[in-house]
Amino acid sequence: MGLFNLRYSLKYDSNPTICCAITMDLQYSQSHSSQPPPNYSPPPPPPCYSQNPADDEARIDISPRSHGRRHLLPSGVFVKACGSTTVILSGQEPAIRVPVYRQHGSIRGSLIVEEDASQIREVVAKLQGRLEVTTTYAGVQIIKVVNDTYRLWSSSSSTSPFPGTIDIVCDFPTTFQYQGRDFPLPPSYIAGFPGFPALFAKCSYSLNISIIKHKRLGLLSKTKLIYIPVEYSPQTVPTRGLPPIVHFLSSVKVIPEEWQQTSFQMNTRTPGLSPIQCEAFIPSVKVFGLSDTIPLHLQLSGPLSSLRELISPCHVESDLVHSPVRVYLARKVTFEHHTTSAWRIQRIGEGHFPPLPVAISKCTCQPSCDSCNLCMDTLGWDGEVKCDAGITVGGFHAAGLTVMDFITLEITPPKPGLSPLRPVRHAFPIRFVTETFVEPT
Repeated sequence: MGLFNLRYSLKYDSNPTICCAITMDLQYSQSHSSQPPPNYSPPPPPPCYSQNPADDEARIDISPRSHGRRHLLPSGVFVKACGSTTVILSGQEPAIRVPVYRQHGSIRGSLIVEEDASQIREVVAKLQGRLEVTTTYAGVQIIKVVNDTYRLWSSSSSTSPFPGTIDIVCDFPTTFQYQGRDFPLPPSYIAGFPGFPALFAKCSYSLNISIIKHKRLGLLSKTKLIYIPVEYSPQTVPTRGLPPIVHFLSSVKVIPEEWQQTSFQMNTRTPGLSPIQCEAFIPSVKVFGLSDTIPLHLQLSGPLSSLRELISPCHVESDLVHSPVRVYLARKVTFEHHTTSAWRIQRIGEGHFPPLPVAISKCTCQPSCDSCNLCMDTLGWDGEVKCDAGITVGGFHAAGLTVMDFITLEITPPKPGLSPLRPVRHAFPIRFVTETFVEPT
């Protein structure tokens, strides 16, 4: 390959119209044309990347994409026939009585009319939703959360008669406004609490299709209305899953950030008896799927004299299957209207704590023994709690209605009325969502 040599010189001229002249001499040389080009070697291949750790690696944390879980829509249909008119809604489970919408927030389907199509002037669909709350103090309050109209077909915008079959397309909004504020669209929900104060809450949705026909002989237009109740249950997923647990002590040592510790106290009625210190541990994520089994750990520490009042040898021998500790899930439903509020609590799940391990000293002295009052001991055991199968809605806040969930621990001595220990109850606020966390693949 030849080389080009470039040589130039710059000369100035006294003539003002000619500033300078450039002389260039371009020579072509073959002196190095016989040398071959340098050798080229391709770079090494890039390393293999994987979202899963290797055998000698460990995952510290992971933040899954918000749309990492993709569910296939059901392939079934919901059919409602009303005379010569049929409504078909797609994306449904087979043999359902009410259409359910959990994804995308869209209603899709078809309307089939098997009659004289020339008489149809307009077809309109309305997606409506309302939140109805009744309380003893505020009476009945009705809040419209959805009131959207969709014109599916109109003779004024079409040059041909009604085709007989048209598509149905309606979308659930993500939010609604109440008193100048935006709230997420609440799920379908119903809860009733009789008694005093009474509280009833219901959030319901419906799809209404109106078929409007032309006037006849100056009479009013004839309208056919098809009413279809629908259920709105948007899917929600926790940000991360439950900690891998084989045994609590080994788990809390390896991954302590996965647990939240809360302290409270079991007080006494007798001045000479010391209280029992309670340490409860729940998963720090505090957001669980409705089908999740939530692990718990409870640790009690105090003088032997106090612990013996909670779990005495005579109590253990007479009751080997029951524990003085009870755990359950409580749901608090609150409605606030102007300056008044009403709330009620329902239990939505019962937990399980195995009987306490008997580790109390069998000293036969009285509870006022100095040795027992000074000697400290600790009891700890594991439990779990899960939502009832009939619970299908997690916590939410919509307008004045708030649904909150709690894990509640109760510690009760053998004879609450006669025991020097006072029963204690402690609640941990948590949130339930519809889905269980699944590691992304």
